[in-house]
Formats: sequence, structure tokens, C-alpha cells
Amino acid sequence: MSDRTSARSATRRVRDWLDLRRDSSIPVDLSVEFYERDRDAFASVLGSAIALRLFLFMLPAVMMIVGAVGLVTGPSGIRRVIDATGVGGEIASQLSDAARTAHRTSWALLVAGLVLTLWAGRSLIKVLAACSAGAWKLSGRETRLSLQTMATVTALLMVLVVTTALLNQIRRVSGIAVTTAGLVVAALVFGVGWFFVTWSLPRGSRDPGALLPGAALVGTAMGLLQWFMQFYLPGRISRSSEVMGSLGLSVAVLGYLFLVGRLMSASLILDAVLWERFGSVSALVFSLPGLRQLARRSAAIRRIFDLDHTGTGGLTSDR
Repeated sequence: MSDRTSARSATRRVRDWLDLRRDSSIPVDLSVEFYERDRDAFASVLGSAIALRLFLFMLPAVMMIVGAVGLVTGPSGIRRVIDATGVGGEIASQLSDAARTAHRTSWALLVAGLVLTLWAGRSLIKVLAACSAGAWKLSGRETRLSLQTMATVTALLMVLVVTTALLNQIRRVSGIAVTTAGLVVAALVFGVGWFFVTWSLPRGSRDPGALLPGAALVGTAMGLLQWFMQFYLPGRISRSSEVMGSLGLSVAVLGYLFLVGRLMSASLILDAVLWERFGSVSALVFSLPGLRQLARRSAAIRRIFDLDHTGTGGLTSDR
């Protein structure tokens, strides 16, 4: 009982300290606000849901890529594609055997992979939309997405999958210097790709500048995470596989996807918290001499960058 009382007393002291520090320290205030928004939006649970749907999305995406390569290059390029995408074990053997049996099998893999990728992408985008709505405190009615938006986001997610596959292939044929340079380029691709993904999701401001912090976070973190997966983890997996078999690879893949899903949900929270606290980056840019007059004369610019509503108070909806 005394231990429980001591724990409650320590927790109360920490909360009191945070309340005092929030008034004098912006980083502490932002950290607490981020934590509270993350908790209220159930971002941790939604991050796990994103990870599961990423896994379900990647498998048919690989199937579609294998079928397309089988039609273009024949069996010669199929093995390289499977290795580059990181699929192994029984799934890789079945994909390779199916694509080599006949030309029409590649067509079947392509069509089936396309249908399943669109289905899995639709499920993934719904979870992303729910997470974005929770981050921006939007109602359920404002989270509806059109079929065109779903197709666009699915295509962008496919670009990210292909980028990861290209990184795997670069690592196999190049040295550490070339691969590291490729990771820098991949970080830019991930950041830009995530920017356009979040642009298609429900959010509290039409301003594209509100999405830059999350895109920078995802791009940088994904670049570092890819470096970890490319250089550090393969050696660990190869040693642990002698003891754990394919379980070590499964744990690594699921852990990687959980980190990616958690990163995506955190970036949505970050965008909302920073925009509500500091306002619009675009408003600052268009307040500069010359650009200020351009914004005043162009209703289209004011609408695109949400310049008529960039304060930290209420929110506007893009949907």
C-alpha cells in the first residue's frame, strides 16, 4: 500500500512540475500537448492498425510487381524482384513458381495483385483518415474520402513500396557509400510522398504548409530506419535465424511495420499541434514584401494556402 501511495505521490509531483514548466517553456508545453493529443486520438492503437494494413498492402503489391515483371522480362527478372522486395520463405517460393509456370500466370498475378492492392489500400486509407481526423479533432462526417482520393493515395503508397525495393537492390550491388547516398534520396522520396498522402487526408487546414513538419519527420525517420534495416539488421537476422528459424525475420518485419505505422500516426499529430500553436507557415511566407501583394490580389492563392484562416484558434475543413 505504501508503494502505491508513493507512486501516486511521485506522479502528482511530476504533473505539478509539468504544469509549472508549461507556462515558461515552449518545448515542454508542446511535448505535453503532443502527448495529450496523441492519447486522446488513440494514435498508438491506430498506429498498430496502420501497421497491420501496411502488411496486408505490401503482399498484393509485391504480387502485382512480380506479375508485371514476369510479363516484361520473363522468369529471369522475377527472382531479383522477389529478393529486392524482401519477401522470403514459402511466399517467395510460391510467387516464383507461379510466375514461371506460364505467361498467362503472370497476367493472373498482375490482375489479382492489382485488385487486392486496391482493396488493401482502401482499408489502409480509411485508418489513415481516421487517425488524421482524430489529430485535427474533426467529426466522422468530415473523414469521407472519394474513390479518386483513394486511388491517388494507393498509387503514392505503391511508390513508397517500390522505393524500398530499389534500396534493397542497391544495397546488394553497391557499396556502403552508394547505398548511403541512395538512402538520402529515399528520405526525400519518403518525405515528399508522405506530404502528398497527408494532403489527400482530412485535415483542419487547406494550407499545404501545415503538412511540412510531418513530412520532414517521416522523411528523416524513414531514411534512418531504412539504414538500420539495410545495414544493421540483416546480420542480426542471419545469426538469429540459426536459432529461431523464420520467426526472427517475421518479428523483424512486424516490428518494422509497427514503427512505420506509429511514425505515420505521430506525424499527423505533429502537423495538427504545430499548426494550432504557431499558425501557418504559408502565412509567414506570404507576409514578405512582394508576396504580400500577390496574395492580396489572388483569390486562388488565398484559397489554396488557406490565408484567410490561418490563426491558431478554430479550424477549417478540407472536406
